[in-house]
Amino acid sequence: MPVCPSCGARVDENDYFCRECGLNLNTRGTPPPPPKKVSVFTNILFAFATLFTSRDPLVGVTGVAYEKLPHPRVAQSWKLIIIAITLFAGFYLLEFGEAAYTIIDGNLMYFAATYAVAFLFLLWVYRSDKYERDPFKFILALFAWGVFSGLLAGPLNTVFGPMFGNEALVAPFVEEPLKALGLYLLVRHKIWGKEFNSPLDGVVYGFAVGLGFFAMENFQYFLYYFDESVLIYRSLLCWGHGVWVATTGLWLAIAKVERGKVVIWDLIPGLLVAMTLHFLWNGWTGFLGDLGFVAILAQGVHQLWYSRKMIKEAMRDDVLLGYDAGMAPVERY
Repeated sequence: MPVCPSCGARVDENDYFCRECGLNLNTRGTPPPPPKKVSVFTNILFAFATLFTSRDPLVGVTGVAYEKLPHPRVAQSWKLIIIAITLFAGFYLLEFGEAAYTIIDGNLMYFAATYAVAFLFLLWVYRSDKYERDPFKFILALFAWGVFSGLLAGPLNTVFGPMFGNEALVAPFVEEPLKALGLYLLVRHKIWGKEFNSPLDGVVYGFAVGLGFFAMENFQYFLYYFDESVLIYRSLLCWGHGVWVATTGLWLAIAKVERGKVVIWDLIPGLLVAMTLHFLWNGWTGFLGDLGFVAILAQGVHQLWYSRKMIKEAMRDDVLLGYDAGMAPVERY
């Protein structure tokens, strides 16, 4: 069996990159492999299995992993910032109307603290991308989408909750698709979708959406209960929103890199996992009574481990793609 000339690891003769060090092995100038046939059903099985087991490295990726955004015009560059501001401000103006400024100003310390905690979690994830750090304008736009999606989720939860007897158990099936919609719109965008080209992109952008929703919801809970302890409890434990949407983003990115494009059905694998985790989180105390708090704590520990695992495996894929060897499609946007 041939070995990598750089690190000496064993490689397959059909490999284009060393799986250990990321060295480009395609010295023959042969074209990359054709797009892989992606099975949504198979990805569903893998998405649930990898909640507890390792995910296999990416193999046979398409050229989209190396696509770059075109150099933006000034107007195009600022468009994402305008979208972010519009979504963020639009949520609070539509949610509270003329009282929005008064409510935020009267609780400014709690408002700022809520979003500061979300950005600390997001910074941890964002800095994990060593080779192709995502343009922060994209991060802000998706974070703002997470905030704005709460405006749509609230009424839908209220409508469908009584039909099923419990609004909290309906929420996962309303909120997760709404949050995922922002990711899908980015991936399908003719220009901006070129930035979404690796599993780590899916994880980072998914966290951005989820943490936007997390911050919005935490402040809403504080206003409802007007209790600092509620805000502290939710800030420490309820960042799972980021993990859930990151899972959706991960499997959406895997489908794109393997097939070369995405279809609406590619949302299903990660989305099913996200809705399941969210459903369990909301339902433990109803299912188990006081023991439900133990289950919540256990799920919180698992989600921390799982999020670290997702990031670590996505970073491994970056190396396999040759990103650490100078092949990362880094853009200034």
